Parts: sequence; C-alpha cells; structure tokens
Amino acid sequence: MNGRAEEAVQAALMALLRRDADVKSVFGTPARVLDAESEEPLYPYALIDRHETSPAGASLVDGLEHRITLACYSRDYGVRGAKECLSALRAAVERADWAVEGQHVVLSQVIFADAMRTADKRAFRGVVRIRIITEEAA
Repeated sequence: MNGRAEEAVQAALMALLRRDADVKSVFGTPARVLDAESEEPLYPYALIDRHETSPAGASLVDGLEHRITLACYSRDYGVRGAKECLSALRAAVERADWAVEGQHVVLSQVIFADAMRTADKRAFRGVVRIRIITEEAA
C-alpha cells in the first residue's frame, strides 16, 4: 500500500498546487512547481524536497502519515520574495479540496514554514512542511 499511497498523495499535491490561482500568480503559468523535472528552472520555483511516511492506521483501516517538505527558491525581493512564495504554497494547501486516488484524506495541515538566505547569498530558500494523514478509501 505505501508506494501507491505515496505516489497518489504526491500527485494530488502537485496537481492542486499547479492549478491554484495564487500559486500561479507567484510561480507563473504554468506554475513552476516541480518534482525534479528541471535541472535549471526559472526563479521563483518550488519543488518537493522530501516525502516521509509512517503508519497511521486506526479502526482496522490502513493509514499513513505523510510529512512532505516543499522548498521554494526566489532571487527577487529578498526574504520578502521567499515569504510571498511560502504564503502562496501554504494557502493552497490550507484550502485544498483533496482528491487522492484510492485514499481518503483525514487531515491536512501546514506545520512549519521558514525562509532563509541560500549559501551562495544570491537567493532565498523557503521551506513549508505539510502533514497529511490518509486512509485507504472504502
């Protein structure tokens, strides 16, 4: 179950971010929200940085807790630009109407967001950590 559920949740997250109007207003159209599709994307852009899972079943239903980290990168407007990117991603997740193949989303919440300068001092990196709990759809 884990592999299919992870793929389904990640695909649903990418789809909802890429179609969100606020995300497009920050990351362009089509939205530069990536899953390692580009080696040199245009700024600003976001990508899935990490996707961890652990068992979270209850009531005899298989379930998973997904902890997904989205990273975004901006070169314009300093930390304010990175926070604008974070705000768009966060809002899209918070208002998401989830449609995940084979899964029922029990909980979806943003648990952390932060912005910092990158090591090369030319860009800012933002991080949004999301917690999603899913159960197998009946």
